[in-house]
Amino acid sequence: MNINYLRDFVILTKHNNYLEAAEELFISQSTLSKHIQLLEKELDVKLFIRTTRNVQLSPYGKEYLPYAEEMVSLYEKSLTELNQFKDKLLQTITIGAIPIMAPYGITQAIMDFRKMYPQTNVHVIEADSQQLMAILENGECDLAFIREEPKINEKLARIHFSTDHLVAVLPQSHKLAKSKRIMLNELADESFLFLNKGTVMYNLSVTACREAGFEPTIAYTGKRAENILDLVKEGMGISLLMEKPISYLNSKGVVRVPIYPEIRTDINVYHAKTKEITPITKAFLEFIGE
Repeated sequence: MNINYLRDFVILTKHNNYLEAAEELFISQSTLSKHIQLLEKELDVKLFIRTTRNVQLSPYGKEYLPYAEEMVSLYEKSLTELNQFKDKLLQTITIGAIPIMAPYGITQAIMDFRKMYPQTNVHVIEADSQQLMAILENGECDLAFIREEPKINEKLARIHFSTDHLVAVLPQSHKLAKSKRIMLNELADESFLFLNKGTVMYNLSVTACREAGFEPTIAYTGKRAENILDLVKEGMGISLLMEKPISYLNSKGVVRVPIYPEIRTDINVYHAKTKEITPITKAFLEFIGE
């Protein structure tokens, strides 16, 4: 049913005159008459009793009028609410994310969201997980993709997004390169190349080594996993890194061997419990939670 025909019907009942109703609707009398006829045909009743100068509601029209008014009113209200909601979404959402985004589908999720809400400004802040926690608490971003730490921040709510596990990254010539899996204590005498001290990956790797019964000899720490892969390939040492980023990066010349027992981490989307969630932030959380 065409909502415009219902609106025309309601306006005509107000004037009981085609000329006056057509003027209010900014359409011709013939167009108005056609709309009413189409509506009557669809309902299979005559809504008006036509006289020479005016029209009056038929018994069917009187019965139908309250429903038509309610439908027109509800439709107009829905448009108003929808436009107000659209206005609320015309704002900026600031998203924090760990540096390794693509392997976990983070960049794809952000781009898919932008396609769904093209008028929304999306600002991305890249930082390590610990920095992102602080940025989120300070209100500098609305939500953040963070690698979970053993100590969970109770001020933050979270939605699970992805899972990964730790692997040993070895040069192809290493004696354990063909192993199906490695226990960490088998690597006790190696030199390790880690991501920077203070990062989640550094803390996770060092803690894993200590729990395996040894203190790792650290020969290098750096910001970028690509550099670590090159150094491993050249024989400077070995590394402990997450499977998905290493699979995504160009890791020729090195091999990845799973650690046993498995050491897993989760990538979660966090947002502050105490901060009011904006409509666009809520829309993003619902989008990635589907």
